[in-house]
Parts: sequence; C-alpha cells; structure tokens
Amino acid sequence: MDKNIETIPSSILQMKIDDYRVKIDDAISAELKQHEKSIFFVPLKRALEGGKRLRPILLVLSFENISNHDGDPFSAAVAVELAHLESLIHDDIIDMDLARREKLSFHTLYGYEMALLSADFVLSIILETIARYKDFRIPKTLALATASMCEGELEELRAYKNRQALNLDEYVGIISKKTASLFEASAAIGAMIGGATEEETRALSNYGRLLGIAYQIHDDIADLNKTTTINILNLVETNSEKIANLQKIANLHILEAKKSLRKLGISESSLLFELADYATSASIKRI
Repeated sequence: MDKNIETIPSSILQMKIDDYRVKIDDAISAELKQHEKSIFFVPLKRALEGGKRLRPILLVLSFENISNHDGDPFSAAVAVELAHLESLIHDDIIDMDLARREKLSFHTLYGYEMALLSADFVLSIILETIARYKDFRIPKTLALATASMCEGELEELRAYKNRQALNLDEYVGIISKKTASLFEASAAIGAMIGGATEEETRALSNYGRLLGIAYQIHDDIADLNKTTTINILNLVETNSEKIANLQKIANLHILEAKKSLRKLGISESSLLFELADYATSASIKRI
C-alpha cells in the first residue's frame, strides 16, 4: 500500500464499493429484465449473482473522475461485466471445473450445450448495449479487449497442456491479455464516455492495465496450492523467494497505476486510489 496516501478505513471503503455495486447490479437487473421471457433468463440471472463487479466499478469511477456526469456509463458497465461472465463460462468448460468460488459452475448446473449457447446469448446482449454509444471507439475498445482475452486464455491453456516452463515476463504477458485487457478497456471506456482527452484516456487505460496485472498475480498466488483449477503460475518456478518477488512485482504495478492517476491530477482521496489496494487485498473474493 502506498504509505503516502491517507487511506479510507476499510469499513468505509467497503460501504463505498458496495454503493457502486448496488447501482451496477440494478443496471444488470434492468438489462436482464428485457429478456425475462427467454429460456436463458433464469440461468444467467443466477450466474450474475455475487461477484465484486470490479471491472464495471472501474469503468464508472473512470467516467466520474473525468466527466461532469452528463453521460451514461451504466450500459457500458453492464457490457464489460457480461464480457467477464462470458469468459468465466468458457473458462470453466475449458478447465473442466465443477465449481467456481464455492458455487457450482454454469456447465455443471445446466450442461455444456446450455453453457455454450448462454455465452453466445450473452454476446448478443453485449452487442446490443455497447451499440448505444455513438463513439465508435467504445465498441472497438471492448472488441479488442475480448479478442485479447481469448488469446491469453489459449496461450495459458497451451502452456499448461505442454507443461511449458515460463519465465516471469512470459507469465506477465499472458495475464496481461487474459485478465488485464478487460480492466484496461473498462477504464478506457469510462474515460471515453466521460469525454476524456486522448492523454487522459491513455493514463486511465494504463491504470486499468497495471491494476489488472496486479490483481491476477495476487489471485494466482492465492490459488497456487489448489489442485482443482488450472493455474498458470504452476508453470513458473515458485519457491518462497519467487513468490515474494511476484508480490513485489504486483505491488510495483499498483504504485505505477497510482502514478498514472497523479499525472491526471486526480485527487488522492479519489476512490480510484483506494480501489487499487482493495482489488489486490488478501481478503477480496476474486470473481
């Protein structure tokens, strides 16, 4: 944690995060309600329950730190959360995971056919929501992010199947695609909706990318001893010294992320600063 920042007490921070989560959950519910007569409605409603909503929260916070609040970031926030959900459904099928974070996985509950078609249905909702924005950069940014996520997932899968030894740079390269790309896109899209300059968009985009990398490093370290899921970190030599080094790398990414915010003159009391520490805390449930 950056010692130069006077942090918000954890209970107050959690309440602030929860306030944003409620708003985003309301937006998700409103979007799903438009499809309540669909066969996909109930399974998707269940699949979207819980979760920290970090990516859409990041999008909304980026918007609010740039904008005078004239725009509407919530359709895009729903789109990035649905993109995340789509990736989770596919990941669990590929990894043959029966459960995710103490809940039965989608394909375990509903079968492979329903899971695959539900993910395709989610894509249709994403396209519908993101098309509401006139700025062509917004759908393009999300499209490029989801393409990068697919590439990162495939690179991880191939490395894992081949038991390919990875160095730290290769590991960070894969998680930059698989995880950080959607964090990066979320921050960039929020900035775009808020009317950011190119410089502001780049700075917030960089913040999101660095935050996403740090988040995934902490997630992989937390899951390192679990045998029920694919963990690319198992392909990196991970003695106690290397783990400590990885933690330092994650912390350095957080410090660099905060530097990106300072370049924009964003107040250090902004929730974006606190989000960086919150997203990489040991207690957060990563979904």
